[in-house]
Amino acid sequence: MEKKLKVSLFVPVYNEEKIIEKNTEQILNEISKLPYDFELIIVDDSSTDGSSKILERLSRTTLNLIHLRYENGPTRRENLAQSFKKAKGEIVAFMDMDLAANLKHFPELIKTIKQGYDIVTGSRYVKGAKTKRKLSRWVISHLYNLFVRLYFKTKIRDHECGFKAFKKNIIIQLVDEMGFDKTLKRSVAWDTEMLVRALRHSYTIREIPIIWNEGKKSELHFSRDSKLLLYLLRLKKRLKNKYI
Repeated sequence: MEKKLKVSLFVPVYNEEKIIEKNTEQILNEISKLPYDFELIIVDDSSTDGSSKILERLSRTTLNLIHLRYENGPTRRENLAQSFKKAKGEIVAFMDMDLAANLKHFPELIKTIKQGYDIVTGSRYVKGAKTKRKLSRWVISHLYNLFVRLYFKTKIRDHECGFKAFKKNIIIQLVDEMGFDKTLKRSVAWDTEMLVRALRHSYTIREIPIIWNEGKKSELHFSRDSKLLLYLLRLKKRLKNKYI
């Protein structure tokens, strides 16, 4: 009998008590329909509201739900990277708890990996995508992606969408290679750097169009966005000085 494929889905959270139970149930309902074994791993970035207590209760009573809590602050980049190494699945995926990316696209992420791609990423800007977000965010996002395409010579339309799937060995290699920048909070340029490094290794990447409904937490942060630009400038210099 052929062994079932196993998928590990990671969802980072920080102070999401108002939506966490409902959205966790939605995620479980969707992925349980798939013909794969799965584990849903909620990565708690030291939430200070009631999120942790809700997750502790859910993980005790829900099969295939794992709650990982980190106490070193809301560092999404580091916490997710550490958590990926605990995955039992051959495919590792991640998405945000606000479900900005429509869950109906999750099966396509996995299906496309099974077709042979190394990385599959949701895209808000390829043909067929539908995006609902503030005009200011839309403009900034398009300018950002244009800059990255020109600066790093990629053909990717959306470098920062937090809805991705990877072959496990590839995501582990990428996060080990990337390391951590302690001067940055949360996930500045994390998704972009993963894709840029993946292309330099000649990994195959597929963008799929998604329906995206911007979460309420998304807003402009000029301090963070300026750090993002500086980080990308440093990244290119680091890549030139290394073997890739």
